[in-house]
Amino acid sequence: MNIKIVLIYFLSILFFLAILPAAIIAPGLFLDKLLSFPQVVYPPYNLALALIFIIFGAFWMIWSLYALMKIGQGNPQEVFGKEILSATKKLVIIGPYRYTRNPMGFGWFSIVVGVGLYLGSLSLLLIVLPLFFVAVIIYLKNIEEKKLVARFGNDYVLYRNKVSMILPGL
Repeated sequence: MNIKIVLIYFLSILFFLAILPAAIIAPGLFLDKLLSFPQVVYPPYNLALALIFIIFGAFWMIWSLYALMKIGQGNPQEVFGKEILSATKKLVIIGPYRYTRNPMGFGWFSIVVGVGLYLGSLSLLLIVLPLFFVAVIIYLKNIEEKKLVARFGNDYVLYRNKVSMILPGL
């Protein structure tokens, strides 16, 4: 694997698993203090619940990355519509993509819910994360899905009509 690809994956992991969660968690914790919200789940239950969500989310993220690389023969590395690594060559509709069009996003949200449970942050779980979820849906609808329709045509439209955007089975 060349150094550019390794660097891009490292920076992506840093962004999606450290910087972005911190930018979402901080406002949640701030609102908890500002609104004097109590902790939602207390030790040791918070750790047990958090681990379940974090492991579950990591599984979905890894499974979807594997599917994109092996089946789709490409990468998910795109930032605001700009391709930074070669995109998938094939539309992936099996594996985790059979359950949700965005299994990586579903996994990421599961991980952040786990962190919210660990921290016991009511604001993060009920205010900040749902607002961010809506922003992600708007981004996916207006940017990512338009590109996928342009790349994969009617195959993507048919897939989109059958499979939930983020939450499996809805």
